[in-house]
Order: sequence, then structure tokens, then C-alpha cells
Amino acid sequence: MMRVVALVPAAGRGRRMGGETSKASLLLGGIPLLTHTLQKFAACPQIDEILPLVPPGEVPFWTDEIIRRHGFTKVLKILPGGLERQDSVGAGLKAIEGNADLVIVHDGARPFVPLPLIERTISETHRWKAVVAALPAGETLKEVSPEKEVLRTVDRERLWIIQTPQCFEYSLIVKAHEQAGEERFYGTDDAALVERLGIPVRVIEGSRLNFKITTPDDLILGEALLKYLK
Repeated sequence: MMRVVALVPAAGRGRRMGGETSKASLLLGGIPLLTHTLQKFAACPQIDEILPLVPPGEVPFWTDEIIRRHGFTKVLKILPGGLERQDSVGAGLKAIEGNADLVIVHDGARPFVPLPLIERTISETHRWKAVVAALPAGETLKEVSPEKEVLRTVDRERLWIIQTPQCFEYSLIVKAHEQAGEERFYGTDDAALVERLGIPVRVIEGSRLNFKITTPDDLILGEALLKYLK
């Protein structure tokens, strides 16, 4: 039986929201954003443990919110995140201490991830070593100069917009993070670190509902979607 651990980085300050409140604690339908996300992973039978990574100063708050108030049995502890997302995931990997076969990583600010997508990402990792959710680029894409001048139209046929969840063999993602750390390389997602090892990453189709809440407009859309899904 494979042991699957979910890492949910949520230590970002949410500066594009226009305030100092951490993004994870922003309210969506009266409930913190991160809590919505954790509910999806708590409902996944394939996941054995969930490790949220939150702003260091908010560990007591989240311990009360997640463990005491909502009783997430798969969340055994709350971890302080790092300055960058990659630092947070790295801290989570160290906390696992080898007690996992697969690690699934998901942004705490993607609360509408469908449960079937989580399950499929994990299942596909039994066949492939690294699997990421993504959407095919459906809009016209243009390369633009720093002065905002269009340089060329990019062929979108082979371009995909990467999401999370992303799932990996534990030993592989640990090796990828260790090498990135040694070389002081920061990627925009965990798959980029695996790609640098020369290991193929498998893409599966994600969901348009699985958008990342980054701006006040995203929060408005999230509130509307939450009412629609009830």
C-alpha cells in the first residue's frame, strides 16, 4: 500500500490583494481560503496525511482553525512556510522524513480543485514518476517586448497552462529540490525542478474551475462560484 502525503503551501502574503492579510486567511463564504482547499484533500481517500505550510506567525491560528475547529484528521501538524513557495515545499519534504511513497503538492489558493482531478493526478503517478495538471492554451499568445511591443505570435498548439496539483515519487522530488538548492535555482513550480533532472513530466488535463485566487477580482469570482456550486 502506497503512502501519499499532500503538501499545501499557503505562506504567501497576498500582496496583489492590496492588504497585509495572508492570502490563506482571506474569507471565502465566511471560511478561510485555505480551509476550503484542505477540505478537498481531506475528502480524497488516496491521501494519508496533509501538511499545510502557512506564514510562520500564523501557526497557532491555523492549528486552532484546522485541527481544533474543523477536525481535519489527516492534518497532524501545521508547518511554518518559507520566504518563497519553493522554500515552503522544501520544508514540507524535510518534515515527511522519508515516510511517503508519493507527494502531491497543491497551492493553498486553489480552493475549487475537483476531487476527481486530485485522485487522477495520484493514480497517474503510479504509472509515471511525475504528473501535473494543466490546461491547453486556448487563447492567442504573443511574445511582447519590455516596451509592450508585440514581437511575434506564438504557436499555441503545444503550449499548456500549468496548474496544481502536481504529484511525484517522493525520492524524485526530494532529489530535485536538493539539486535546485545546491545550485540556488528557483523555479515557478515543482515540475520545473524535476525537468532539470532530465526526468519526463506527464501532463493531464486540469479544470477551469481550478483557478488560483490572486487578485480581488478572483475573490469575487470565487464567491460567485461558491454560491453556484451549493
